[in-house]
Amino acid sequence: MRETPDAVRLSPEEGVPGDRWGRRIPRKHEAQLTVIQRGVAELVANGQPLTVSGDNLVVDLDLSAGNLPAGTRLRVGGAVVEVSKKPHNGCSKFAARFGADAFVFVREPRTRQRNLRGVYWTVVEAGEAKVGDPVVVLSRG
Repeated sequence: MRETPDAVRLSPEEGVPGDRWGRRIPRKHEAQLTVIQRGVAELVANGQPLTVSGDNLVVDLDLSAGNLPAGTRLRVGGAVVEVSKKPHNGCSKFAARFGADAFVFVREPRTRQRNLRGVYWTVVEAGEAKVGDPVVVLSRG
């Protein structure tokens, strides 16, 4: 069962406390947080809870490479994160949850730069992030 807390402390050491990332050895910091755009999540979820995607954060933000290139720093509540260079391509779990058509849709080469499957963020400075906190671009990569 997925937890959906109203607030969470993001940190460079743990990412999201209790998340699978923190239990992996070795930890891949370039894939610390998974983030998906709310509109895309709603489309592929097709009425299911948005948490089914498995992402750490669901945001109302253009995640495209043109808007948030790798190295972009953002403030999420009290935390600072950085957009990773590692592409977020989805996995078999995403395909199983939403179907092959959704999996193909988010990986479509013609729209790959839009990052429809989402992006990875790395926590640079620890802080609390709450549901509804604004996500503010501090600097672009």
